[in-house]
Amino acid sequence: MTVLKTRFAPSPTGNLHLGGARTALINYIVSKKSSSSKFYLRIEDTDHERSKQEYTDNIINSLRWLGLDWDEEIQVQSKRLARHQKVAKELLQKKQAFKCVCSEEKIAHQRKLIRENKNSSKKICNDCKNNKDIQNKDEGFVVRLDVPDEGNLKINDTIQGDVSVANLELDDFILLRKDQSPTYMLSVVVDDHDLGVNYIIRGDDHFINTFRQYYIYKFMNWNVPQYAHMPLIHGEDGTKLSKRHGAVNILDLKNNGYLKEAIINNLILLGWSNNNEKSETIELDEIIENFEISNLSKSSSIFSFDKLDFFNNFYLRKENGIEEFLSFCESDVELNKYLQKDKTKMKNIFNVYKKDIKKLSDLNNLIKVYFDENYKINKTEKLTSEFDSFFNEFLNLIEGISDWNRDSIQNVINDFLKNNEIKFPVLGKPIRFLLINSYQGPSISDIFIILGKKDTIDRLNQYRGD
Repeated sequence: MTVLKTRFAPSPTGNLHLGGARTALINYIVSKKSSSSKFYLRIEDTDHERSKQEYTDNIINSLRWLGLDWDEEIQVQSKRLARHQKVAKELLQKKQAFKCVCSEEKIAHQRKLIRENKNSSKKICNDCKNNKDIQNKDEGFVVRLDVPDEGNLKINDTIQGDVSVANLELDDFILLRKDQSPTYMLSVVVDDHDLGVNYIIRGDDHFINTFRQYYIYKFMNWNVPQYAHMPLIHGEDGTKLSKRHGAVNILDLKNNGYLKEAIINNLILLGWSNNNEKSETIELDEIIENFEISNLSKSSSIFSFDKLDFFNNFYLRKENGIEEFLSFCESDVELNKYLQKDKTKMKNIFNVYKKDIKKLSDLNNLIKVYFDENYKINKTEKLTSEFDSFFNEFLNLIEGISDWNRDSIQNVINDFLKNNEIKFPVLGKPIRFLLINSYQGPSISDIFIILGKKDTIDRLNQYRGD
């Protein structure tokens, strides 16, 4: 079996978002299908103005939280500038790159002609490479790759199939800027080659870059990697997924109480289906076993928060959901105070509400209600006279329960309803309102268990006090 070497190479110009996480996930999965394959992480920080350490930290912490661990040390692109410059100089010596001194005005004019389809070729500079004086300059120039005009270039893509581009459509892009700093287009190829990356899996917005970068490999006599270009993720409105569609920063999702299993499950099913399973839910080890990148759809996939919520609720209801909840509380200053005060009550809240919540942060306000030591009934709400007529009798029965457990409580409630020929909503809804100031919520016996006997009686007594 071929030893595959994949990589995830984000630019630290923003936080890790869902699209980037999906790219990292698929590279990781492909590498894990063989024990001898490798998955590398590279930080591509050649954009000095926009790159920030906080974004690098966010990317690293997000990947670690998702469990997408990489092999060897993280490669940082900005620490390899001398190597990138050396390759550019070698291309110059081979006459496969050239020095260019075109003015901004001339470049802008050439681009205008290209946009207006008045030039058959996308090349920016037509003069400098044949000017000996320019090619002998020691400073004040950029270095461009000498991409041919003739012929076509065909690349076989694992997802997209065979794709061809005419060389006329490829520009003579810059390798080194005037200050001799390398561009992304050069650095990414050099770093991939030096890492031994032989399978590049990335978004299809990089497709044209693959054709451009091919010539660096060719001119340097390096092996060209296999490519797989994935369609981008879109929001439900059909546009590219962005902040306007909601929280797409991975750590924001974590802080809101989404589980990594739910995120991974959701992302992998964007454009891929697990045909061997009847259920949509699939965990990482199963994904690694069953995934084939060639089965990934060529079309863009739609990300839906409703679907993410569905998966998250599924994983929260699993056996280890309670541990995820406790860990979530421990990481939050306010919630941790409640946890230290009464861990049993916190567990009861989770176990009662877990079937209905989308994410763990949905419990934040509910938790406050149950821990409110100064709880007051909303007295602007008027309850029915029928409820008032039997409330005191019901409260006396509740006060008399000695063994405060769900079965005992439910038996008292059932007997009271039967003996008094009362339909449950006539009792249950107002009791629920008195206890949590809401008509909506879990069964009143569950609320009794969460609050405990003392707090339940104290809250109900507020109404008797009227």
